[in-house]
Amino acid sequence: MNKNLVFSNALVRGLYGLGIGALFSLFQAETELKWIVVYGSIGFLIGFLTRWVDAFLYQTRLRRQRFVRILLIRSLINFVLFILSIGLVLFLFSLFDSETSLMEVFRFQTLLDWLSGTVIYNILYSFLILLAIQFVVLVVRMIGPSVVLNYLLGKYNEPIEEERIFMFMDLRSSTTIAERLGHMKWHQFLNDFFYDIARSVRRSQGEIYQYVGDEVVISWPKKTGIKRLNCIRCFFWIYDLMGKRRSYYLKTYGFEPIFKAGYHVGKVIVGEIGDFKRDIVFHGDVVNTASRIQVECNARNRRLLLSSTLLDQLNLGNDFTAEYIDKMILRGKQEEIELYSLDPVIQR
Repeated sequence: MNKNLVFSNALVRGLYGLGIGALFSLFQAETELKWIVVYGSIGFLIGFLTRWVDAFLYQTRLRRQRFVRILLIRSLINFVLFILSIGLVLFLFSLFDSETSLMEVFRFQTLLDWLSGTVIYNILYSFLILLAIQFVVLVVRMIGPSVVLNYLLGKYNEPIEEERIFMFMDLRSSTTIAERLGHMKWHQFLNDFFYDIARSVRRSQGEIYQYVGDEVVISWPKKTGIKRLNCIRCFFWIYDLMGKRRSYYLKTYGFEPIFKAGYHVGKVIVGEIGDFKRDIVFHGDVVNTASRIQVECNARNRRLLLSSTLLDQLNLGNDFTAEYIDKMILRGKQEEIELYSLDPVIQR
């Protein structure tokens, strides 16, 4: 877990909470500065703690449990954090504000309602609200934040043209592994692998477009993928993670995930498709070309290949070195394409 990244994300969530808390204070007609500070502090603490704990929970087995179990546990944990945040802020406020007694602090509207004989009602009401919020959060995580946002905004209701980067990543020797493990164990092996790579995809601001057997297709808007070499770093973050997880896979399955990837960039048509089951799909030569490049990894004995079209738009700096592989006509194509391999520069 990248603790600095977790802290910064939690801090951002806390600042959002601070703003919401302050606005909520005004909404409650609590216009005195001290109450705006109290509400804002509670909002900050709730936002910070829930994001921090959520990052921790994501590293545990909880994320692989049944949806209902995850929903209930996450809602309960967030409810406890919600109550603790309110109680802690009010208690500290009563200690440091000499003009406000502890009893006056408990006139805070939320706790006043609790003390008026409706404790059970408010507990259930608050928990149900958190349950609904967590339901939305989990559904968004399952579908993908960008996909949900695009559906809501209707961005792709009418097909549009975009420039995107695609990475097709495929497991080596998957047929042999599947035969030796059997269907059930093979599914668990793939599930573990896809779960593990999700962190790196999210970190690189990529989107998992689809899973096809033992293959996963990851996409970035061109600007996002090129920025800080996100699309390339994603592959090597996954590579490093698999090195750390190697003992787990060998102990559990007797095999480790060894994978290869092909990259390409270009214009595609993006649009919604279907009725009963709608989806956002990409159509264009770029997608097929990236897939064909990935196939060449075995023949060229390379773990990563990319087109010169993409390489020309990347600023590798001192982080990666590019090796020219060949100029060739890919299967099903008519025009030649130059292929390169990338490797990270070893820092000494």
